[in-house]
Amino acid sequence: MPKRKVVIVTRDPLLKAFLEQRLSSCEEIEVVESMLLPDATLMEHRLLSRTEQDVLQRIADYGSVKQAARSIPRSEATLKRELEVIREKLGVRTTLQAVVWALRHRVIR
Repeated sequence: MPKRKVVIVTRDPLLKAFLEQRLSSCEEIEVVESMLLPDATLMEHRLLSRTEQDVLQRIADYGSVKQAARSIPRSEATLKRELEVIREKLGVRTTLQAVVWALRHRVIR
């Protein structure tokens, strides 16, 4: 059976450097800036779901969890739980850091 390799494609030089540092001991993973392998199978993976992106957009728009919760049919407690998952996925501690991350990576506007 041929050995499989995972290739992560990113155009962000900081993310590329970070991933290369973290994954340096893993021979099966390579971080590249473009995909030029003719036999490669491309799969796109979104870090955040559309719902999670919408939650962050509403936090950015309304400025608070309470106001954002009023704008959608979800309770404030539900929104807070969703934000916990988002912060964990992004590796940040605060909701503000999550919103800033999403703005910088053009996940929200």
